Amino acid sequence: MNCRAKAVALIALAVISLASPTLEMTLTGRVEMFSTYGLLETAVSLVVLFWWYHLDKADHSYQAGKLMNSGVLLLAVIALPIYFVRSRGWKRGGRAIVLAALFLGATLLLSELGERLGAVITSR
Repeated sequence: MNCRAKAVALIALAVISLASPTLEMTLTGRVEMFSTYGLLETAVSLVVLFWWYHLDKADHSYQAGKLMNSGVLLLAVIALPIYFVRSRGWKRGGRAIVLAALFLGATLLLSELGERLGAVITSR
């Protein structure tokens, strides 16, 4: 149902992971986790992740409580695996956790690539 919108959210997360460190490295010459750029990247990523989560809840007809919703915002690395199992069951939830971990790894690689790309752009 919301597959296209969920794909857009995931693509947006990937683009943010690449673009933010590229921009920061290009403009400042370094990338720092708690810089203004890093904090802005985190905030924007959380908004996009929460959007994806709400679309996914609708797809799975899952009624989340306030604790789960706030958990996804505050501790996504803990709350999302719980959500995946509760909304899909153990087998499909386990697959979703593995896919989410692979996606997280891909975004970390994109961040590293973005930092290196920014270094290449600045050295010209």
